[in-house]
Amino acid sequence: MNREDLIYSLWLYSIKGIGPKKFRQIKNRYKSLKDAYLNRKELEAEGIFGHLKDEIKNSDTAKAEKILEFCERNSINIILEDDRLYPDEFKVFDHAPVMLFVKGDAKLLKFPRKISMVGTREPTYYGKRVAKELASLLASLGIVVVSGMARGIDSFCHAGALETGKTIAVLGCGVDIVYPKENLKLYRQIIESGCVVSEFLPGTLPEKMNFPQRNRIVAMFSPCLVVIEASTKSGTFSTVDFALEQGKEVFAVPGNIFSQKSSGTNRLIKEGARIICSYEDFLEDIKEIYSLKPAQLSFADKEDEEELTDDEKRLIKLLDENGKMHVENLIALTGWDPGKIASLITSLEIKSKVVRDRGNIISKL
Repeated sequence: MNREDLIYSLWLYSIKGIGPKKFRQIKNRYKSLKDAYLNRKELEAEGIFGHLKDEIKNSDTAKAEKILEFCERNSINIILEDDRLYPDEFKVFDHAPVMLFVKGDAKLLKFPRKISMVGTREPTYYGKRVAKELASLLASLGIVVVSGMARGIDSFCHAGALETGKTIAVLGCGVDIVYPKENLKLYRQIIESGCVVSEFLPGTLPEKMNFPQRNRIVAMFSPCLVVIEASTKSGTFSTVDFALEQGKEVFAVPGNIFSQKSSGTNRLIKEGARIICSYEDFLEDIKEIYSLKPAQLSFADKEDEEELTDDEKRLIKLLDENGKMHVENLIALTGWDPGKIASLITSLEIKSKVVRDRGNIISKL
């Protein structure tokens, strides 16, 4: 989109009271947003009256020009719903954002395989471990992990994904604002190896009313939503509600029946959410959702999908030398963390190099 079109889009978008519905009504009423701007003093569209009509009538493009200049100076991409990088998943929803602001690799918005993951801001060790390991595993297999960069489960999902692949963080504030503050390092890592995205104008503060809007976008990105750990009163259920309204699959990780932090996820399972019994079972579900063959779940070069990485070769060598081995023994001998080992074993299973027997015993095929 050319600069002039961006100015007129930002002009309308930045007027207080103009949401996706009203933006589209005005856009569809006139042959272009420039035409709407030139006729703003007599602008007529459904739902535009009273104070809002006066706001439009008295507006100009000065604010829009400042926003665009700020975005240009700070490497913020502006993606409109007509742009080629606008996510395909959003196009079926009337309430989808009409504009997205992106820092980092905006091409990830068009990546065909994404999984949204959410959970409590105050997780247990169990929740942190599952979030990080599962996100790392998914990312290693070429799936972009989407979450909301909140403290807790969201942050562990992003961190796990960054270990092996890509992630998208959806913010409830401007993409130029780090929230929570302790996530500054994570924010920078995401921009480096993924992207942060928001429908809010740069400079927008993380106000409470913004987060339900953020949650609907998190749900919108993926055909399914994974809930790692959440109490029955968790804000996570805002995202779950959006996912269900959008016709998405909801998966939940079961937890300790004595833990309040798992009361919400256990209730979801009781009410019909799909249970995640193991990483391997979940991967089978993901292949089904995306209608994928095992070999398609990989970032590997198509010309040699069976080629092993150096780390995979090291595991194969250990199995050659020692025969069948328990996962804990592989962790001890390599010094790698459990998430990395789990990811490598699953990759080798997909490549038909190893098999996992009962009791987490790994043997070479």
